[in-house]
Amino acid sequence: QPGFPRLLVLDSTSPTAIRDIEQSIDLKRTVFIVASKSGSTLETDSLYRYFFEQTGRNGAQFIAITDPNMPLEAEARVNGFRDIFLNPPDIGARYAALSYFGLVPAALAGLDLGRLWASAERMLKACGPKIAGRDHPAITLGAILAALGQKGQDKLTIQTSPSIAALGSWIEQLVAESTGKDGRGLLPVVGATVGRPHDFATDRLFVYLRVDDDQNDELDAGMAALQGAGQPVVTIRLEDAWQVAGEFFRWEFATAVVGRLFAINPFDEPNVVEVKQNTARLLEQYIAQGSLPALPLVGEAGTVRLIADEQNARMLTEQCQHHGFDAGSVVELLAAVVNGTAAGDYIALLAYVPMLAEHRVLLEEIRRRIRHATRRAVTLGYGPRYLHSTGQYHKGGP
Repeated sequence: QPGFPRLLVLDSTSPTAIRDIEQSIDLKRTVFIVASKSGSTLETDSLYRYFFEQTGRNGAQFIAITDPNMPLEAEARVNGFRDIFLNPPDIGARYAALSYFGLVPAALAGLDLGRLWASAERMLKACGPKIAGRDHPAITLGAILAALGQKGQDKLTIQTSPSIAALGSWIEQLVAESTGKDGRGLLPVVGATVGRPHDFATDRLFVYLRVDDDQNDELDAGMAALQGAGQPVVTIRLEDAWQVAGEFFRWEFATAVVGRLFAINPFDEPNVVEVKQNTARLLEQYIAQGSLPALPLVGEAGTVRLIADEQNARMLTEQCQHHGFDAGSVVELLAAVVNGTAAGDYIALLAYVPMLAEHRVLLEEIRRRIRHATRRAVTLGYGPRYLHSTGQYHKGGP
């Protein structure tokens, strides 16, 4: 908001991303919010330690948001942080948008917290314990997501009006990390173009978050075409972008309902913890031996190297034989991956590259073309960020 600090979010350990942020700020006139529920997340801790040194170890430029009695609280007290916000410990990180984790940055950026909270409170009342299921906004949404998901329409495709475009990424983490476990879950597909009816198979559920005072003509037409072709479409109407706070609560509640109906725990993330442990082991090996373990090379073309473990390499060779492809060609090996998918499968592009506009344009074009050719759901995530957002689904989901 005018007259308030600009809010920048650094959620990548890519050196390019860190450099770009550092070059865009006046280091001496910047306050750094270190937000970590556990206080031990490797990426957050690494970014904190880097910028702490860059500021000359000036704790007055740092604010901590964490749970009580966590390492970050102790670190903040020792180093004289400007402020420490201790969040209620019974709120899971991805359910924390309406706690200090969301509200402290919002306040510093000058958002009207009263207006935001009014939206949240309205949804809280609408989802009260005396509201019947059919009139309950969150139970209704959760029941629809779970019922269609259990029928195979488990690719939850989110479309939003322009003013709330970033909400899709928040829903993506909430749903993927909460439901993708025990071989069950909903796959959120976020950021893709609306597409045409012939681009989709029968495994989709579309949710359209529509802000009434936005420019929605193209989205409206696209969603109407999908609905007319028989695709299930849920439209949630918001009067203005401030109602996003109410959506935070609706989606958190609805996601818990999905977990209940899928008979999974929507509040844990066992495979994310597993990845952290695996990463620690890899780093220990790197420190001890000076290298990471090598995986077998399946194919090579110029600077492109195709790597796969033994099981996947064998599967690729078999797919090439089945389709009459050349197993010595990287292009045809990749074609075997795409052609080897079946109805209900999805393809994930997990790109360990800086989140730059030119990269996004290229990756989105690849994504759109694969969807058009295969009618499969195609997701796009950036590493290492996706490990904490959709990683649980990729490892623990269907």
